[in-house]
Amino acid sequence: MTKKLKSKEPKRILHLGESLRENSKTILLSIPVFTFGLCYYSMISDKEGLAGAYGHMGIAFKNYHKHFWKKRFLLEIAYYLFRKAAELGGGKDRPTVLLKCGQTALELGDKKSAEKNYNEAIAEAKRLKDKYQKAYVSAHLADLIKEKDFEKAEGMLTNSHEVLNQAIDKNPEALYFQIWISFVELALGQLYLSKADKNSARVWAEKAHARVEKYDLKVRKLDVKKLLSKIESTARVFILAFLG
Repeated sequence: MTKKLKSKEPKRILHLGESLRENSKTILLSIPVFTFGLCYYSMISDKEGLAGAYGHMGIAFKNYHKHFWKKRFLLEIAYYLFRKAAELGGGKDRPTVLLKCGQTALELGDKKSAEKNYNEAIAEAKRLKDKYQKAYVSAHLADLIKEKDFEKAEGMLTNSHEVLNQAIDKNPEALYFQIWISFVELALGQLYLSKADKNSARVWAEKAHARVEKYDLKVRKLDVKKLLSKIESTARVFILAFLG
């Protein structure tokens, strides 16, 4: 009985922190909860728990920066916490933590570190033989390198889309696969727009639009709207330049 209670306790702490973090009114209260978790997991030498607390606290700082206070130091703290989580964790979620490192580095304007973190995440996904996480992270890397190597980025994104379609065929109820593939479709739309291929850009943007509407992917809806708006603006500029 004691062992069962001990095994459940770390999860209770993380679950409480998550519930506080996901409520805009209590997001700051999640930080002392995760801090308590760090102390508790250190006392019982639970590396998995420590990694979880660092990672979840990193998300809290990153979300607070995104929604409330655009201060650079919040992202710097988030990056540090994600790196600590990646160093301590060795489980199936490690590629996602490394992906968070890359995303945060990119927000800080450090493309070199972002690329390094994405490559680490891809290597870890390969080690875990998780081709779906690998495909998702590869899409982020492709989106990052598209300006310096269009063809490589195009190949990576196309491959990611094929792999994630396979994942959806096997598990159509998994919403996170729909979220992942919608990112790939957006990245492909942005890729072709960067080369002024408006027709291809629109095809991928409309695929993403249909997906986010069907599955009500609120996280992606604004991104799709922005991309479609960019495509239309580019088309109008082209027509005006042609007529002028």
